[in-house]
Amino acid sequence: MNQKRMRVNTVIRVLEILGLRFQNKVAIIKFRAHLPYLKKFKHDVIVNCVLHGELTYDFVNYYELNDCILAEGYLSLSTIDLMGKPYYDLDITRLYPFLFTFDEL
Repeated sequence: MNQKRMRVNTVIRVLEILGLRFQNKVAIIKFRAHLPYLKKFKHDVIVNCVLHGELTYDFVNYYELNDCILAEGYLSLSTIDLMGKPYYDLDITRLYPFLFTFDEL
């Protein structure tokens, strides 16, 4: 199946961490994130994100739920449910801090 992948640079907000695993000695983490409103999609989008290798260690050590991250990667359509709602995957290639959540002092 030939999926169209779109290169994106966007801010995402971490919603849920789904799990960490190792495949061929490479760490992989999956999490769900919220994309901001984009004209192309005409609504807010929740994406399933994937990080590989060293980015996984950075994510685990520095980021928490509700942190905003500047992410570069490839966005692709994963599935469409029976109601016509699309689900997207974001394969992240670069990751930068944007806004962190802070505990009250």
